[in-house]
Parts: sequence; C-alpha cells; structure tokens
Amino acid sequence: MTNKAKILLGVSVLVIGTGIFFLTKKNKNGQSVLGGGTKYIDEGDVNMIPVFSASQKATALYNAMNIYTGTDEQIIIEELTGVSQAQFGLISKAFGLRNYNRYLGYNTIGGTPLPLKTWLREELNDAYYHLLRKKFPMYL
Repeated sequence: MTNKAKILLGVSVLVIGTGIFFLTKKNKNGQSVLGGGTKYIDEGDVNMIPVFSASQKATALYNAMNIYTGTDEQIIIEELTGVSQAQFGLISKAFGLRNYNRYLGYNTIGGTPLPLKTWLREELNDAYYHLLRKKFPMYL
C-alpha cells in the first residue's frame, strides 16, 4: 500500500467516523445534534414530509380568530399555506361548530355554534376571504 493510499484511507475513516459521531450524538433534550424539533412521517426515513394534523390546524385557526385584539390574518394564511383541498376539508371537520358572537367577533357566552366557513367569512376582510375561497372552492 502506497503512502497516498494510506492517507486517502485515513481521511475516509476520519470523515465517516465524524459523520457517525454527529449522527448518534444527542443534545441535552435527547434529540440528534443534526436535527430535531420537527416531527416527520417515518422519522429516520428519507421521506421528509412534515406531519399534517387537522386538529392542530383547526385549533391554530380558532386561536388566531378568537382574540380580543382582532383576528391575526397572517397566522391564518401561514396555517393554510401548503394545505390541499382535501386537507382543508379535514380541518373544517375538525373545527366543527364553535360558538361565535357576531356582535363581539369571538367566542363568548351567548354565541351561536358556527362552522369554520362562517368564522372565516366573519373574521377576514374580503381580500383574504376571496383568496381562500379561490384556493378551497369546495369548502368556502
């Protein structure tokens, strides 16, 4: 074995060993040093699609609309970015009927149970609502 081959072999072992070290090293929260926090389908697989949860999206939409200082349209748009027509249907179903007071604009005692479609119509301005309506015509 020549010196060049020995150096190449040594560098290869060093790079592979460093890679294995960082892949297996855990931080104080028990997550891999190279990644963590975001949950993925088949974690550890090459499939890196974030997990979709209709109930989490429905809760986030509800929280964005049910605040005393007014609706946070930016959160609504962010939550619905990348959502398919079918996924929006699941979000709408998970949202169900939630009390809405048309005078005050949020959930209070004396409100009427209304679906997500009506909540969005009441809380968003026309531009945002029509944008969502173009994206989800089957549900809005």
